[in-house]
Amino acid sequence: GRGSWCSAPGLGHAVFALGVALALPGWLAMLVFLLLGARLLLQPAARSSRLVETCELLTSTKLMGDEELDRLLDRHEDGQGGGFLREGRDAVFTELFTRLDASYVLGRSDRECLHNLLDLDSDGRAARDLFRRSLKLWYPPLRGKTALIIVDLQNDFVTGSLKVAEGEQAILNTNALRKAFKFDLVAHTRDWHPRDHCSFWDNHEGAEMYSLKELTLPDGTVTEQVMWPRHCVQNSPGSQFHSRLHIEESDVVVSKGLRTEVDSYSGFFDNCKGSETMMRRIMFESGVTQVYVVGLALDFCVGWTSQDAASCGFESYLVADCARAVHPEPDHRKLVADFAAKGVTVIDSSQVPVQRNFKGETAMKLARKLSLWRVELLTTSRSQAQTPDGGPAKEHQEYNRKDSSD
Repeated sequence: GRGSWCSAPGLGHAVFALGVALALPGWLAMLVFLLLGARLLLQPAARSSRLVETCELLTSTKLMGDEELDRLLDRHEDGQGGGFLREGRDAVFTELFTRLDASYVLGRSDRECLHNLLDLDSDGRAARDLFRRSLKLWYPPLRGKTALIIVDLQNDFVTGSLKVAEGEQAILNTNALRKAFKFDLVAHTRDWHPRDHCSFWDNHEGAEMYSLKELTLPDGTVTEQVMWPRHCVQNSPGSQFHSRLHIEESDVVVSKGLRTEVDSYSGFFDNCKGSETMMRRIMFESGVTQVYVVGLALDFCVGWTSQDAASCGFESYLVADCARAVHPEPDHRKLVADFAAKGVTVIDSSQVPVQRNFKGETAMKLARKLSLWRVELLTTSRSQAQTPDGGPAKEHQEYNRKDSSD
């Protein structure tokens, strides 16, 4: 926390202000000294160290001030420094939701969901450190960070074996979007197939390119798989990101389609939801609430990624002018309606960013999603490695949801 104006840090700043003032001539020195001095005098008193992290986290949501939050937490803690009993947590929930959305009345199921989310060790008492960890999952998304998911802007989809019409224009529009708006997180997905991948037509004797073939997925279900041209084979030229795509050091790369026996259109899951990439975990850990999806192709990987983003609890927006389809939908209204039915809003880049709606219903929707996945989110380790092709972004590989014990 910050020190008060008379604390050691405050005194150091005062000495610095005096030094700066003395180094400047006349009226300018006096002005600098008065401005810096006023700032120091207005700094709040030092906060209790055990509440600093929680206060800074929650007050960044602008739901209540530091001192008021301190009083709320102190008022409902059990008084022995052991955390929050059920009754205390109920009172905290009520006050927080009153601030968030006074019209929303917490029902019994809402409270049970919040108890499950915040009582991580299921002992009936929310210890302060675990309480803090849970709030970090729940409140940052309410506060809201933005993520741009750039889907599969790789050579094979732009100029190669599975070229999508106007794919290069999707790249240019995506670059312009990044320049116009600063996203908190940018993630690139990429197809990263083994040579014997089940979607390649030439791996099936007698199959015809672009035909449908019945395949049995790892979970035992039977699906119709499109027989695609060979594309985006790991470390091949076609698997590399297109040279005109803007990539920054802070971007992350999520590989998909690594398993031979199942295709992966979505940047979140494979097509039978038997394995999952690190996308959802990255989004939650980064405090993302709004996801904007662009890239290739709109009617396959972009669409599936945006729908899975919505199913994971994010506000999901498909930016249509930054995407292109294999089979363009002639009726834009039907396209919008189809995606809306699955929780995705179709917009264009001029509408980014979309104004957030901090409603109680939105908060509970997110809480339910987090409650369902909290064990997985807290126990699955996050893998980090440099991209095999030496690219600047961090790569996150697929992992198997059923078999992973990380």
